[in-house]
Amino acid sequence: MPQEDSGAPDSACTASDWYQDGDGDGYGVGGAVSACEQPAGTVAVAGDCNDADAAVHPDAQVDCTGGDGNCDGIADDADADGDHFLGCEECDDADAAAYPGAVELCDGVDNDCDAATDEDAADAPAWYTDGDGDGFGTGSAIFACEAPEGAVAYGADCDDLRAATFPGADEECNEVDDDCDGVVDDDAVDAITWNIDYDGDGYGSSAYTTIRCEAPAGWVADASDCSDTNANAHPNALETCNAIDDDCDGVTDEDDAADALMWYLDADADGYGSIDATTFACALPDGYSASDDDCDDGDDTISPSATESCDGVDEDCDGTADNGAGGSDVTCAARSCEAILEEGASVGDGLYWLDPDDDGDTSDAWQAYCDMTADGGGWTRLYGSLWPYWWDPSDWEDVGSAEDDVYSKLGERAYFEDGAGETTYRVDVGNSGTWSTATRAHYTVWSQGHDPFTDTTDGSDYTYIAGAESTTCSGFNGLHDKLYASVGLYSLTSDVDSGDGVGCWWMQIVPTNQYVDPVSFPGYLEGYNGPNTHVWQELWVR
Repeated sequence: MPQEDSGAPDSACTASDWYQDGDGDGYGVGGAVSACEQPAGTVAVAGDCNDADAAVHPDAQVDCTGGDGNCDGIADDADADGDHFLGCEECDDADAAAYPGAVELCDGVDNDCDAATDEDAADAPAWYTDGDGDGFGTGSAIFACEAPEGAVAYGADCDDLRAATFPGADEECNEVDDDCDGVVDDDAVDAITWNIDYDGDGYGSSAYTTIRCEAPAGWVADASDCSDTNANAHPNALETCNAIDDDCDGVTDEDDAADALMWYLDADADGYGSIDATTFACALPDGYSASDDDCDDGDDTISPSATESCDGVDEDCDGTADNGAGGSDVTCAARSCEAILEEGASVGDGLYWLDPDDDGDTSDAWQAYCDMTADGGGWTRLYGSLWPYWWDPSDWEDVGSAEDDVYSKLGERAYFEDGAGETTYRVDVGNSGTWSTATRAHYTVWSQGHDPFTDTTDGSDYTYIAGAESTTCSGFNGLHDKLYASVGLYSLTSDVDSGDGVGCWWMQIVPTNQYVDPVSFPGYLEGYNGPNTHVWQELWVR
């Protein structure tokens, strides 16, 4: 029964609409009753077209008995949706796609009227079990309109236990087919760029490259080889002096080359450097020398190639001052002309200072003429005479100067003996000019072991060396020792040794008087094929 209206609105609630449900099928009819509480015999849903028959209501199943059993305004045996099924034969005569036997689709409709919605739908997508949660599944497809629990829309996972492995994943160098393309480590994102190594020295060139996880034979990671056709040229090679950039640093033959040479600063530009300032380089740098022998690199007149002078300075840097200047000055007087020649101080034939006693005191030094060229050089002039000036007893003392035609230093003869007591002599004679301007006519070189002016021998210690040899005496005889008493007017130093006969004069020098007379024999000297006349004669010693 309807509630009695008290006439006073209930201002404490929100009223709802209620519909009278006479047959109790859950659907009401008529006008709505607004009330805060549901009145008895009412329902909240309207739409019942026959409130006296509980089998008739909007949600009822229709049959083909006529009438409108589901209150849709269409007779139950009519084909309202044109799908060739009567309303009583199908589940939704308002939807032409829903009828018995229709293809079930994923559309939320019971298309085949089997009382199930979207089951076995023809357009149901395939789903795959995704065991590792990477969005890709594996195994047989599951077809359903909604994804089953743990299933995904993409299959083809080649390892459903590894989340990093699925189609389209980044391939990595790990010997795993990360992207499921059937190839391991192809086009890996962490693949290395390898460079061709033509010369096999372990360093490559970027001229040709390949990207792979592992290096192919003949390829390396390093691309710093500057000459990939030379196995000896690479960044770890030793730089050498060979006009090649061996160590690939962009510089050829730099100063730190393994075989770079040491050069010496030549501060005075005399061609010789000093050990005190050095540098290393493959080629001679400007201002340097290959020699470190300069003993004074601040004076260009002092170097190993300088000429030693007699000044107390070691100009030629051999450690001894003045040793290359022998004979050039009285303070550097030499023992003999031969000593000057051996020392390398000779400047040719000429005047040199000698101190034959070699006692270190040059106060008694004298200037001699040295023959530095003839017969091996090194000859000291002891005596000379030019017709009509001849040697006489006074010539035992010093006579003349070394360059004069009348000259004697016979008093120095003893200093020229060698360690065995031997003295080597040379006599020159000429027929014209003077000894210094004309060619000699004859000469003889020999050695003897006694003093020709004081000692007597039997002639056994003469050794002929070169030049003309006696033809008038029994064997070779050099300078002799005995005053020829029987013909004393004719010689001071004569030839008659104990083994020679009277009249055999050989290498006699400077008779006191002329033989026969000055006109017949000017400058007489015996020994060259009998008596000979000569304009000048000289005695040399070495």
